[in-house]
Amino acid sequence: MSTLRGVLLLAGAVLALAGCGGGKASEPAQPKSNAAAYDSVDVCALATDDEYKAALGESPGDKERRDTDSLKACAVDGSSGDFYIFLTVVKPGMPASDQVNYDKAAVQGAKDVDASTFSYFDEGQAYIETSDGDLVLRASLVYYVDSGKITDGPGVIGRLHTLLGQMTQKV
Repeated sequence: MSTLRGVLLLAGAVLALAGCGGGKASEPAQPKSNAAAYDSVDVCALATDDEYKAALGESPGDKERRDTDSLKACAVDGSSGDFYIFLTVVKPGMPASDQVNYDKAAVQGAKDVDASTFSYFDEGQAYIETSDGDLVLRASLVYYVDSGKITDGPGVIGRLHTLLGQMTQKV
C-alpha cells in the first residue's frame, strides 16, 4: 500500500506542478512583438468611420496619410472643419516604454493614465500616447487656429483613449 500511496502523491505533485488539477499554471506573459507591422501599417485604416466619429464628436471628413521617414501618420478632419485628429505610430530606436517616458518627461502638465500611457491637453490640443509592444501610438485632437478651443479636456482625453485602445488591437 505504501508504494501505491507514494505513486499517488508523486502523481499529484506532478499534476500540481504542471498546472493540472485545482490551479492554473502561471506562465509569464510574452511581450507583444509588433515591430514588423510598422512597415505596412496604414494608420488611417486603424479605426472605422464610426470610431472616428465617436472620437471627434462629429462625422469624420477627409483622411490624409502623412507618413514620413520617422513615423506613420494620418490626419482626419472633423466635418465642421474646426479641428482634426492626428494619429501617429512610431517604431522608436529605444524600447517603446522608454520613449513614452521620455516624451512624458518633456511635457509640463502631462498626466499618467496608466503605467504605459500619458495624456496632455490645453485649449488648442489634447493628446494621449502609449507604448504597445515595440511601437508608440499617439492620438491627438487639434483645433485649427481661431477655430475654437477645447472646453472639456478630460472628455476629449477619454474619447481619444478609447480610439487609441481600438488602434492598439489592430497593430
